[in-house]
Amino acid sequence: MYRTSGPLASRIVARSHLDGLDLKGMQQYLEHHLSLSGVKANLFEDAAVTAIHQGSGGLLRKANHLARGALIAAADSQSISVTAEHVRLASTEIF
Repeated sequence: MYRTSGPLASRIVARSHLDGLDLKGMQQYLEHHLSLSGVKANLFEDAAVTAIHQGSGGLLRKANHLARGALIAAADSQSISVTAEHVRLASTEIF
């Protein structure tokens, strides 16, 4: 633990650990967010979903950053789908 976070850590009375999503859950999560934005087709190739899952460890905040970056990379290359290469490019920009 960092010395500067000691006072904060002393005030935490309960701790919990959330496991990340599995691969199927990640696929469903991405599809859900696409549908919320009005996109009816799945823009992420299977390899891209796997790359997002592996890169994020199933953690949603990291997955969101990777997916957003990959969508931007796909749009920049005028691609109609997000590939694992787009996810790789996004990961070099984010992490």
